[in-house]
Amino acid sequence: MSNSFSLHFPDRDPCFGDSSNSSSVCQVPTLDMINFLNISNPSAYLAAYCLNPPGDSCAFGYCPNPDVASPAVRISTYLTTIISAILVLYSPDDVQASFFSRLLNVYSLIIAAIISIANRNLTKPHTVVALGLAASPLSVYLIIYVIRSMIGNQNRLETVFGKGKWLNRGAVMTLLPVWLAVLVFSALPESTWNFQQSACDEVVDEGHVISLFFKPFLLLFVVFPESAIIGFGLFVIAWGTAIYLQRQEIWKKNKKLPFQRMWRKVVDAYPFIHFCTVILFPHFFWLVNIEVGVSALLKETFTYTYGQILALLVAIPPLIQLCLLLPRLLHWFADLTWVRLLTCRRDRPRAGYSQQRSASEFSLPLVTPSPKSTLYSSNRPEEAIPLQNASSMR
Repeated sequence: MSNSFSLHFPDRDPCFGDSSNSSSVCQVPTLDMINFLNISNPSAYLAAYCLNPPGDSCAFGYCPNPDVASPAVRISTYLTTIISAILVLYSPDDVQASFFSRLLNVYSLIIAAIISIANRNLTKPHTVVALGLAASPLSVYLIIYVIRSMIGNQNRLETVFGKGKWLNRGAVMTLLPVWLAVLVFSALPESTWNFQQSACDEVVDEGHVISLFFKPFLLLFVVFPESAIIGFGLFVIAWGTAIYLQRQEIWKKNKKLPFQRMWRKVVDAYPFIHFCTVILFPHFFWLVNIEVGVSALLKETFTYTYGQILALLVAIPPLIQLCLLLPRLLHWFADLTWVRLLTCRRDRPRAGYSQQRSASEFSLPLVTPSPKSTLYSSNRPEEAIPLQNASSMR
């Protein structure tokens, strides 16, 4: 027998539950609302409404999903991802210990999204948040390192993806098809699969939720054109200047444009450009894109629940690793050319660091520098090469 009652929902004042509106009308439930659930508190009513939100109603917008998009989950993901990327760049030996923990974080986001989609307990925006958090620049770097290892090219993650590390390689390479499958499935028409609160999908950009969520990256150049152009221009100028100064080393063997040699020579000679290219700018755009999408479509708040506190605790081990690495990163920063120029130390590198070649090809320990450590390029002693050999790790 059909239940027509489930298709009707109580009328409400448009401002009901709006904490910014002090009008008494906005805080008093209607008679229909009281008769419907006998709940007179706005927050309690919204909580009851979001326990199982109807698919044909979008009276309150998308309901929050703290397991996927809460501030605690996002902050924890940002911290672990950025710190892990820094460790990959400056202390790759320490990545081996935390590799599977980081990979499990990514898989947990995607698997949780798949299960919730199958049970119709996940909205499209929350699906995209899960996919966005999983598709970090670090995930892209790991895939690139796996591909390089499989074709026989040595790289800084040789201890993780080197010869015989098929389990590690397979775990990373499986991420890409699974991620793409969930993204394509989420972009299918509503007739294919009904996500939770599908009525809200039609309200938001006429159902183009997936494409809307990835627009902030482009909107940055539309809303703030001057800042975006200046930042992008400075980045291009820095790379152009570095290529020009290293032109004799780059084109020493042939007249063609050797992209791999150009990359290696520039990042070896100018480590701050390396840092901005692979750490600062990619993660900045990734983080801003997700935060703008969340603020525009979702209403997520922090609550002291087990899941959110656990998400924050996950970020503690990477923070400890970063703290151990921080003293050496500070030395690296202090020895950058532009920093020494500002501090009137242009031709005076910090004392106490040897310029001999390192016995380790890929990394140095986090503790005090070895007498054989390499922190400076042999052909450019004024430029610091942070924490690793400058030869062949790009």
